[in-house]
Amino acid sequence: MSMMRPYLTSLVALAASVAGGGSTPTTPTTRPNILMLFMDDHGWGDFGANWNATTETPNLDRLAADGIRFTDFHVGASVCTPSRATLLTGRYGLRTGVHGNFGPTSLHGMGATELTMANVLSDAGYSTHMIGKWHLGHNEPFHPTFRGFESWFGLPYSGDMGCLDSRPQSCFPDFDNTKGSPACPARCLPDNATSGAEVAIPLYDTNGTKCAGKKCWQTIVEQPFNPFALNSRYAARASGLIAEHAHANRQHAATVADKKPMFLYVAFAHTHTPLAYEPAFDNASSRPGELKVFGNTLAEVDHAIGVIRSAVDAEANDESWLVWVTADNGPADLASVACEAIGSPGPYVGAWVRTHGGGGGSCKSTTWEGGHRELGIAYWQHVIQPGVSHVLSHTLDLMPTFASRAGADLTQYGRVFDGMDLSPLLLNGDDAPYRNRVIFHQDGGAELTAMRLGKYKAFFETAGSGGGGCRYANGTHRWQPATSKRMSHNPPLVFDLDKDPGESTPIKVSDAIYRQLAAAQSAKLYNISNTMRSETNYSEGGTAAWACSNHSSAVCRYYDSPYNP
Repeated sequence: MSMMRPYLTSLVALAASVAGGGSTPTTPTTRPNILMLFMDDHGWGDFGANWNATTETPNLDRLAADGIRFTDFHVGASVCTPSRATLLTGRYGLRTGVHGNFGPTSLHGMGATELTMANVLSDAGYSTHMIGKWHLGHNEPFHPTFRGFESWFGLPYSGDMGCLDSRPQSCFPDFDNTKGSPACPARCLPDNATSGAEVAIPLYDTNGTKCAGKKCWQTIVEQPFNPFALNSRYAARASGLIAEHAHANRQHAATVADKKPMFLYVAFAHTHTPLAYEPAFDNASSRPGELKVFGNTLAEVDHAIGVIRSAVDAEANDESWLVWVTADNGPADLASVACEAIGSPGPYVGAWVRTHGGGGGSCKSTTWEGGHRELGIAYWQHVIQPGVSHVLSHTLDLMPTFASRAGADLTQYGRVFDGMDLSPLLLNGDDAPYRNRVIFHQDGGAELTAMRLGKYKAFFETAGSGGGGCRYANGTHRWQPATSKRMSHNPPLVFDLDKDPGESTPIKVSDAIYRQLAAAQSAKLYNISNTMRSETNYSEGGTAAWACSNHSSAVCRYYDSPYNP
């Protein structure tokens, strides 16, 4: 899509809202509730409004048609933990010290000196709740209820980081169910196993700040979690919180000004492997063969978003909700994942690295567009004029945007936030503040090795994901050679994304552009080096660091109610 088109293209206004009112945008007079919906390993092309070949996302498509769809929206990193850190702090990884994933044996989490959206919004008077995958440290004091959230229902890390008592649909018969099999975590060993055990992946249900005065492991309610029911449980919990919040305000708020706003962050497990869904979605997708499993999973998370959106709209007469939808990173085109179990980056295929840069994947874990360009949807009934925006935007922007709408003053926190407040665009369609914007993309070491300047994408270093990309059932990999090499570029490798979204053919730009790119990178690095930064400890503690609700079991197996996987 050409970046030369107008930045905001108006769409036809809604004929009528679900709540029965008209759709003409109005200036907000109260602070909105804020709902952040965050998907996992979701490609730019896994969204029908972006990519016509995708047919499993009618609810996302409707939400985009009723709000603003961002076509040039980016995330903080192309792997789980660093991307979530950037989303929640509004800061680059070089500031937070978060550059890689935490896991079951991690002793620590994101540095305690970092603040999250939940901290900022709680200070501004919001109630704060989280549902879904955290991945920023599961032990005290890194658990979500130590980081600004009043409650949390979800997984501490990815649903393949440990063992399960069930066989998800993506555990295809072609693959044996052992550690390292593509898209398929190991089956949990018996409770009396003496060696080789992995921890059962836990589901937490924590109500109260700082784990309500308990040890955080005491708030685990299921270990391992039920992957088939997880998505629907997330949707039900979110819908219930939205309805309960509205009811409480009706009961206790004498005036509109008395209403207590809420921040709700929902981080879905879909479409990260293992792919698992309820039987009702067995035939939700028309994709052929084993590709159907991914399509069914995508349809299930889309349905959940529809359920949650309905809960928001049901309260629209009394409650104002700003809703944002995006994901952590692009498809997992990695050697450890089955090719049949990943989505689509759309046109953003990173062709150069496959043909000239040593091979490997160009999505998750890379700085190619397929790794960090994501869907972006903003919906605010009666406030946002529906449209399509081509503004260069980023999850970094959500901290200042939400803070602005909440009336929070970020200057009080004594640190640099790297994003821009998108309120002028959301409320007035004003794109002027964002023209000629610069953003950076971090690699696996949190180094800023790629950047955007308008339509230009520049690489100071390039690499693919390595390992030859995803694995097919016959044991071969999508891309060859199997190893990808890291290459430095001086001057940087530059692509014109207007003309070449697939990043296939680098171009020469003027000396002035090269100088501008180098100067922008140097200025950002200087600023980061001379302002507040945090340290993040990635040390591990073996089985002693496990989130374990039952120490008498070799895998920590525990259910607070009967479970039949």
